[in-house]
Amino acid sequence: MKSFLALVTAISFAAFLTAVPTARAKIPDDQIKSAGAIELTTELLDKMDNAAKAVHGDEAARTEMAGVKETEPDLWAAAVDSKCPKASAHLKEAGITADELMKGTLAIMACMMDEKGDLANSDNETAKANAEFVKENKDRCDKVGGAVMGMGEAAAAK
Repeated sequence: MKSFLALVTAISFAAFLTAVPTARAKIPDDQIKSAGAIELTTELLDKMDNAAKAVHGDEAARTEMAGVKETEPDLWAAAVDSKCPKASAHLKEAGITADELMKGTLAIMACMMDEKGDLANSDNETAKANAEFVKENKDRCDKVGGAVMGMGEAAAAK
C-alpha cells in the first residue's frame, strides 16, 4: 500500500514542517484535526490490528491495497471501499471501516509527532485525550500503526 504509506508520510512531513519553527508556539491546525479526528481506544487499536493482520495474510487483499493511488484521506477510504473488495471484507470482519482505519492511523501519527506535548493545550478535547492515550500506549500504537501502514505491501516486498 505504497500510496497509503506515501499519504501518511506526506501528511506527517507537512505537519512536521509546520511545527518545526521554534518561534511558533501554536500547534498546526491540521495536526490537531488529525489528532482529534477519531477517539483512540484499545478497542479501536484491536480492530486496526485485526484488520492489518487479516490483510497481511491475504495476498490478493494486499495487492488491492497496493493499487490504491489516492492520497487524500477521504478519497483513499472511498477507493478502498470501492476498489478493494477483499480488503474491505477483512476490514468489515474486523469491525472497522476504511475511514476509521485512516483516521485512527493519522491520529496516532499526529499524536506521536507531538513531542513537546502541545496537544495538551489544544481546545480539541479528543486530540488532548488521544495524545495522552498514545503516550500511555506508545509501544502498542507504534506496532499497530506500523502494521496498518504495511497493509499494502505486495507479497514480493514483504
